[in-house]
Amino acid sequence: MSQTEEIRSMIATMLMVSPAEIAEGTSLASLNTSLGSAKVRLGLKRLGLALPAGAKPATFGGLVAALSGETAQVATQAGTAARPLVPVAANGSLQIGLDVEDIGSLPAAVDYWEHEFYRGSFAKSEIAYAVLQAEPRTHFAGFWCAKEALRKCDPSFAGVDPPLTAVAHDQDGRPYLTLYSGAGSERLPHAVSISHTAEVATAVVVMGFAAPEVVVAAVEPMIVEQIAPERRRSRGLAKLFGI
Repeated sequence: MSQTEEIRSMIATMLMVSPAEIAEGTSLASLNTSLGSAKVRLGLKRLGLALPAGAKPATFGGLVAALSGETAQVATQAGTAARPLVPVAANGSLQIGLDVEDIGSLPAAVDYWEHEFYRGSFAKSEIAYAVLQAEPRTHFAGFWCAKEALRKCDPSFAGVDPPLTAVAHDQDGRPYLTLYSGAGSERLPHAVSISHTAEVATAVVVMGFAAPEVVVAAVEPMIVEQIAPERRRSRGLAKLFGI
C-alpha cells in the first residue's frame, strides 16, 4: 500500500466512511477541532509522518499536499523539550484560555493505558487518576480541556506535546497544572478550573491577577462565542456557568 493510500485509509476510519469515498476534495472540517487534530496527529505519527507546524488542511488533498516533501520523521516524546516559558502576563495583563469538549467525542477504550489516543495525549499520572474514576472519559475530557485552555491562555505552550502538560491535584482535590521536562515535574503558575455535566466538559485557565468579577466578565463572552444558546440549554451548560 502506498503512503497516500495509508493516509486515505486512516482518514476514512476517522470519518467512518469507505476509503473509496475519500477524494482530494473530501472535507476535513469535522477533524479540525482540538480533539480531531490530535487524532490526525497521532494517526500520522503511527505512519511515521508529521504535519508542518500550524498546518490545518481543509481537505484530504490539502493534507496530502502538506505532507508531501515536508514530512519529517516524528521526534520521540523523550526527545521533545518544552521551549522556555514566556511570562505573558508579567506586565499585569490578564490572559485567559477556555475550552469545551463533548465527552462522547473521546474514543471509547477497553484499556486506556494501551489505547493510542490516551497514551499519546495524557501523562501517565493523568491516566492513573482517570481509570480509578467511575467515568474515566469524563475526567479525560476535563484534562484535555485544561491542556487546550492552557495553550490558548499562554502561547509559549503551543508547541509542547500534550502528555508533557498535565493536570494534578493538591491534598484538597483542587486541580493545578504541571509541566514535565528532563528535570522532572514543575508546577505551573497558571490557575485552572475544570467542570463538567454528564455530556460536556470545560476548563478555564487564567494567568495574571484580577478581581473575580473581571475574570467572569472576560470568560462569559468566550462561552457565548464557543457554545450556541440552544446547545447551552440542551447540555445543561446554563446551569454550569450560570448564564
